[in-house]
Amino acid sequence: MQPYKATLHRVTCVSAAAALLLAGASVARADEPSPWYLGVSQGFTHDSNVYRFDGSPSDNYSTTSLLGGFDQQISRQRVHANARVGYNKYQNETRLNNTSYALSGGWDWATLEKLSGSFNVSASQSLAQFNGNQILQIDGALLPPANEKNVLKAEQFSADIRWGGDGLLSLFGNYSHGRSRYSGYQSLVSNATTDSGSVGFNYRIGGLTTVGMALRTTRTDLPFGIAPFIPVGTPPQQVLATLQNKDLYGPDRSTSNNLDLLADWRYSAQTSVKARLSYSRVTYDNSNRDFSGLTGALDATYAPTAKLAFNASISRDAGSNTTSATYFDPATGQQNTFQTGSNQTSDTLVFGANYAATAKTNFYANTTYRRGNNNNSSSSDHFRTASIGVNYVPARAWQLGCNLAHEARSAGAYSYDANVIGCNAQFTLR
Repeated sequence: MQPYKATLHRVTCVSAAAALLLAGASVARADEPSPWYLGVSQGFTHDSNVYRFDGSPSDNYSTTSLLGGFDQQISRQRVHANARVGYNKYQNETRLNNTSYALSGGWDWATLEKLSGSFNVSASQSLAQFNGNQILQIDGALLPPANEKNVLKAEQFSADIRWGGDGLLSLFGNYSHGRSRYSGYQSLVSNATTDSGSVGFNYRIGGLTTVGMALRTTRTDLPFGIAPFIPVGTPPQQVLATLQNKDLYGPDRSTSNNLDLLADWRYSAQTSVKARLSYSRVTYDNSNRDFSGLTGALDATYAPTAKLAFNASISRDAGSNTTSATYFDPATGQQNTFQTGSNQTSDTLVFGANYAATAKTNFYANTTYRRGNNNNSSSSDHFRTASIGVNYVPARAWQLGCNLAHEARSAGAYSYDANVIGCNAQFTLR
């Protein structure tokens, strides 16, 4: 019986050890953050100038949203997806009530041979911003945006591939396809389908500095890119009927070819400078907006302390649907972007600051200035925004925030000012 007892003793010890290992692994898995999240969000906003023209009414609106997604690392691969659906309800301007959504997903992949890349898709629907980002020209006069509901739907697919990893030389290529569609006649000329691609290389000349070069091309199809001609003195009813008739618009297409010189100086994750200098040539099939010349961008981030950080950028871009400005939407707590396709060139200056007062409280401020030029108009388009805000995280699942923003625009005879204040609360389970 002794051998049997010895064997039983060894089996018992091995089983106990295995149980302890499994228990430890279970605890370790329990301590790992969940890749999934699910949440709700509620925002309230006051807008002093809903339709973005002089004399426009003010209003209050609420945004109720459901959100969810996941972010999972699987060996060298990463898959992620996010979804947000919201209902936006206005107190007085009820015709603007709308359902918005933002969906995105992607796959980041990598191999053992210094090869990596990503695939990303996105789709969104939202109320188009009433900031006059597409001001129609009527015989030299500016027609401001209409005070009607205008919904924007946008979809995009992108893919990129990189080779070289952390080596001295790396190669890259990318392609993207996007489509934007507006429901309102006032933005028909902005409906666009865009295909863009680039190939290039980066070369590391030191531990902190990388330089590179790329060839980039973009083709934009504008099915309603040429607005109908409306003589001065046309009765308002006839103007409206003309602009709403899609058969009176003409198609247009732009082709943008660029040679990019690139530089990236990265002192740390918080302090860096990135520059792009490009020779750009933009041609249009059916409109007089061709451009050739230098464009570029300079972006910098600086963090003098662990709590304080600054960012600044200056850029000059050309071509339809290639320039954009960023603004903060206090109802959703998100940074959004609108395009300025009517400008031949746009110069943009952005400055921001962020201060982490405590582990739970964060203050920020941002300002943007954009000047657009169009060879069909003798006047420039000036757009300015400034905002300040605070975010507070009382608990892991909760996030609170408030934002105050001022917006102003002047383009010839068209000008407006607007003040927007909003607060948002979000609860997320992980």
